[in-house]
Amino acid sequence: MLSILIPTYNYNVEELVAELYAQANASNIDFEIIIGDDFSDQNIYDRSNLKNSKLVKIYRNNCSIGRTAMRELLSTKALYNWILYIDSDMIPSQNKYIQNYINAILKNKDIKAFFGGYSYSNQHPDKDRLRFRYGVSRESKSADNREIKPYRNIYSGNMLISRESFKLTNTSLENRYGLDLAFSSELESKNIPFKHLDNYTNHMGIDDNYSFLLKSKEASRTIRYLYDQNLISSKQSKLVWAYKLIEKLHLTKVVELKGRLFSPIISWVLINFKAPLIILDFYKLYHFCKK
Repeated sequence: MLSILIPTYNYNVEELVAELYAQANASNIDFEIIIGDDFSDQNIYDRSNLKNSKLVKIYRNNCSIGRTAMRELLSTKALYNWILYIDSDMIPSQNKYIQNYINAILKNKDIKAFFGGYSYSNQHPDKDRLRFRYGVSRESKSADNREIKPYRNIYSGNMLISRESFKLTNTSLENRYGLDLAFSSELESKNIPFKHLDNYTNHMGIDDNYSFLLKSKEASRTIRYLYDQNLISSKQSKLVWAYKLIEKLHLTKVVELKGRLFSPIISWVLINFKAPLIILDFYKLYHFCKK
């Protein structure tokens, strides 16, 4: 019934695999767990005794291909029609996580994809970091809240989808940070019915401020690329919406000029201080405008 697919890179998935294995086993369903290692520096997940189980398989890639391509590869190895993708730095926030998804499938016969959402533990040791505060403010939303603008709240790191629907919507793009928006656009264009659920995974892998800022810059440039290629719209991205607004007000040159002048100071503040997220918003908008 269920193929649980975990793309990973340099992250120890032992705890995650053990939790998913226990929950799936308790649900009395046919399942498998497949770990896709994207050319990690070392096989850091090998300590788990679960690797010896016939229900847990490990595929190691001989070069890095990125999360999107790894998901595609794992989908070709999956046995079952329903695929649960969960990122390696996640952990289910409740002990009925697998059962909740099974119940959702049984109750929603016409729905082809479910998104459980992200949560952030107040006990996390890095809760003062920019990535944690951004996640709490921008990503940790109830299902009802996400359903208001459903295509802007697609977080594929905790996603249950039919294999047929995944093959229709998984966009083959180069390895970039921020491709969930392209996936969201494909869901819309292919008219794939989906539903947001309150079935969260705690996001455990919190980048340091410098790393997160680099990823934010890369994501902004990716979003600009997707926008220029007509692959996404303001339905998928608030950043696109903001850009179209300042373009309408003829303020894009102002944002570019201010960003060029103050970008080094903004970066320094975001890295070294607990700065308001609106500063990060301007930083991302500037890099979007820069192309």
